Amino acid sequence: MHSDLVLTVAHWLSIAVVALVLFLMAYILFLRVLLLLKERRFHDLSMTWSPILLSGKGNEPDRLPHINYADRFSFLILWNKLRAEKDEDVNMRDWMNSVAVATGIDRVARRLLEKRSIRKKLLAVVTLGQLRDKSQWDKLCQIAVSDHALLSLAAAQAIARIAREAAAPIFIPLIVRRVDWPAAKVASILGEIGPDLVSKPLADAVINAPNDEMRRLIPYLETCHGFVALPVVRRILKDPHDDKVIGPCLYVIGKFRDEKDLQLVRQYLAHSRWHVRAQAAACLGRIGIKGNEKNLVTLLTDPEWWVRYRAAQAIVDLSFSSLERIHKLKEELDDRYARDILEQVIAEKRLI
Repeated sequence: MHSDLVLTVAHWLSIAVVALVLFLMAYILFLRVLLLLKERRFHDLSMTWSPILLSGKGNEPDRLPHINYADRFSFLILWNKLRAEKDEDVNMRDWMNSVAVATGIDRVARRLLEKRSIRKKLLAVVTLGQLRDKSQWDKLCQIAVSDHALLSLAAAQAIARIAREAAAPIFIPLIVRRVDWPAAKVASILGEIGPDLVSKPLADAVINAPNDEMRRLIPYLETCHGFVALPVVRRILKDPHDDKVIGPCLYVIGKFRDEKDLQLVRQYLAHSRWHVRAQAAACLGRIGIKGNEKNLVTLLTDPEWWVRYRAAQAIVDLSFSSLERIHKLKEELDDRYARDILEQVIAEKRLI
């Protein structure tokens, strides 16, 4: 009786396993078919609307094709994609915005802003920013200070696009405390707001920040006016309490390429920390005058590989450096490591 029970249980378990496998296979097939149908539907939508959205003329906004209820979300994705590609074209931007209003997707975006789905809310935030829709300003400001990193960053960009003047005093304090925002995206938004509006508040934020926050904020000074940014980094470099702020300061100096800072930069070529020497070499290369070549050649014999590499890059990138001149310089070098790193950088430049 015991063996019969075991066989019966095993029999039904095997049937259950087979049934479960068949169910999972059918479910996967269903999802695949559903995905293909969605892709086909989006393709058809794109084929109909892309020519209209990219025309910038032709159809009047009140004579546009009807958008089915089920296609509204897909249309928002398509509209945002094309709208972002043509953001620099004022006429195209105005045309797409008028199409958005005529088709009612601006109202759809406002409704999606109230949804709990992060995906839908994110699409709504991006759309309203692209539309420069001021009606949802307060809600977007609330989202910008929320804990969700991606959503808050998108909202910050949206308010920057809607009203740059009003966004600056909101955005600058946020970047001081939002360590979870990608630096490249923050710099892009600062660029959108513009140096006229961000220079002074950002400079003040850097000067008043603790050392840990300061070294993260200093690179953003490249989005400011040089006459505001450079005095800040010069002031920091007069008495840097943390070696880690020197590199970012040299990075900013290199961006503005003011020859007045040459002496300041050269004093860091012999710094005890290799990353400072590497940044100083890169900075000299960006300022790019003939007097820098001698200093950079000296760094080709530095014991740290990265310092040698940055010095070689700077030498090759100097505006007055021809390939013939660089090869001649390489042959004059006695140090094997200096010749090797210069040859490597020359080879890299040939591949670009």
